[in-house]
Amino acid sequence: MKKITSLVIAIFAMATSASAQYNVSGHRFFDNWSIGVDGGVTTNLRDFDTPNGGVAAIQLTKGITPVLSVQAEVQAGFNNWSNWNVNHSDCTVDNVTAALMAKVNLMNWFCGYKGAPRVFEISPKIGGGYMHYFYPEDTRWNSKNYRNAAVGKAGIDFDFNLGEKKAWTLSVKPAVVFDLTHANETTGEKAGRYTEASGMWGCDDSNHSSHFTHAATFQITAGVTYHFKTSNKSHHFTTVEPVVVEKTVEKIVEKPVEKIKEVRVEVSKEVGNTYVVEFAQNKSILTGTAKATLNDVPANATVSLDAYASPEGTKAYNKKLSQKRADAVKKYLEGRGIKVVSTTAHGAESESSNRVVYVRVK
Repeated sequence: MKKITSLVIAIFAMATSASAQYNVSGHRFFDNWSIGVDGGVTTNLRDFDTPNGGVAAIQLTKGITPVLSVQAEVQAGFNNWSNWNVNHSDCTVDNVTAALMAKVNLMNWFCGYKGAPRVFEISPKIGGGYMHYFYPEDTRWNSKNYRNAAVGKAGIDFDFNLGEKKAWTLSVKPAVVFDLTHANETTGEKAGRYTEASGMWGCDDSNHSSHFTHAATFQITAGVTYHFKTSNKSHHFTTVEPVVVEKTVEKIVEKPVEKIKEVRVEVSKEVGNTYVVEFAQNKSILTGTAKATLNDVPANATVSLDAYASPEGTKAYNKKLSQKRADAVKKYLEGRGIKVVSTTAHGAESESSNRVVYVRVK
C-alpha cells in the first residue's frame, strides 16, 4: 500500500508540474466536478477466461488541472464467488470497495490543452482504498480477518467526449484490482491450487505470480459521466490567452515615466495684514522659519486661513495636503491665543500655485 501511495504522490507531482504551463480559467473549488456511473464484468486473473461476476460503480471526480484529476469511487461486486466453487453470499452484493485515485490525461499532458477536451482521450489512473467482503456463512473465510482488505487499483479510461460543449463522456475502463491484505495467504498446498472449496488464495511462497493472480481481479466496465458547469459558463477549463497579459505588461514597461515639474513661486513673508507661511514639498510640518512667521502675527488677533499646494500631485491629494497645512497653522496660532475663524483648503488652483498658507488678519 505504501508503494502505491508513493506512486500516486509522484504522479500527482509530475502532472501538476506539467500543468503549470497553462493559463486557464474555471479552477475554483466548485469548478470542474463530474459524476459518473458504470458497470461491467470482472474475473480473477487466475481464471482470466471465465468471468465470475459483475460490478457497478459511481465516481465523483474533481479536475485539478487540465492534466490531473482526483477521483473518488464506490464499487460493488455481484456474484463474484462462482469461480471459486463457493456458494453465493447471503447478500446480493458480494463486496464493496471505496477508493481514491489520481487520473492523468495523457493527451493534455503531451499534446497540450487547447481550451476544450478532445473528442477522444486516454487517461490512466491509479490509487487505493478499502474493500469489504461479504463471505458465505458456511466458509472459514467468514471472519473479521478476511472480511476487510486494503486494495490497490490501476486502470486506463478510454473517454469519448460528446457534443459541442463536451458535457457528457462515454468511457470504456479496463482495470486491475489487487487485494493487498490477503495477497500472501498460504495453506501449504501447491501453488495455484485451491486448498478447499471455499479457499480464495490457495498458493504458497514458491510462486509469486500465483500470489498476484489469486489476489487480483481484472475488470472491464463501460459508463457515462456528466461534467457540471463551471464559473466560466462552460463544462471544462478554458484557456486564457497569455499574449494579452504580456502585451499589457509591455505597454506598462514602455510607458515613459512622467517627470514631475517642481513649481515654486517666491513670495514675501508679510503682505499688508496677510502673513505667508511656507512649507516643504509634500510636507505639512511647520519649519522653524514658518513658526517664526506665525510668531509675528499680533497676539489676540482674529484670522482666517487659506491653504494651497503646488501642482505636482493629483487634485484630491493636493486638496488633502493643503488641509493638513491649514490644520497645522491653526493649531499653532490657537496655541498662542489667536482666534482662527475659518480655514479653506484650496489645493493647487493653477500652475503657479505654491506650497503656502495665507494668514489673513481681520
